[in-house]
Amino acid sequence: MDNLFRLFLTLISRALMLTVLMPASCCAKALVSKLLGDDTPERDGRLSMDFRKHTDRNGIFMMLLLGFGWGKEMNSDVSKVKRMKLDITLISLAAPAAYFLMYFILYNISGLIYSPVPQSFIAACIYKILRKAGYTCLCFGVIDLLPIPPLGGFQIFYQFSWPKFRRWYFTNYRKINYWSVYVLYAIFLMHIITDGEFSILGLFVRIWSMLLDHLVFFDADWANVPEKIYDIIFKRW
Repeated sequence: MDNLFRLFLTLISRALMLTVLMPASCCAKALVSKLLGDDTPERDGRLSMDFRKHTDRNGIFMMLLLGFGWGKEMNSDVSKVKRMKLDITLISLAAPAAYFLMYFILYNISGLIYSPVPQSFIAACIYKILRKAGYTCLCFGVIDLLPIPPLGGFQIFYQFSWPKFRRWYFTNYRKINYWSVYVLYAIFLMHIITDGEFSILGLFVRIWSMLLDHLVFFDADWANVPEKIYDIIFKRW
């Protein structure tokens, strides 16, 4: 019963990620793109909080099953921006910045809800859902900064890379993008299998969490109190 209940809370946090948090990051990227002159995402319906505009079936399935997923690739027209390198960099940074902001907000809200009533079972459940969703936001923000196509980190790297590399990528981009998908799968799965202990993603997540945790003002000791609440509830049952 305990494990089933934990799975239920995990699925709620993943559903929150799919229906609210991922669309919010995509919407932020589309908004920055529009402000910088490229209205292509807006015309594609990406300047919206409707999750159906941002997700695809396979990404939803993987998110609910394994905790990681992906959305639809956002179309853009770089010819519409005025300052190519700077504007593309700002657009590429919009989604990870939104994820980091949501991590900060969710962690503070969860601590603010839970800290005053540490004996509340409902507050503990809300705390766990928000913390799991917040941690996923942190992971997604870190992932989007990796210099692997088609992620935002690669778009930034490409803008400031040397001409020879750009020519090589342009010539082989189909093969590179094909294999980069498997590289991302390996990064995801290694992080899940080792619980973030032995993975590239886990290393960067820990670094970013050390930086962002300084902004978490309302905290609570998740390791002690909620576990005790679970024990009390399920032992009584």
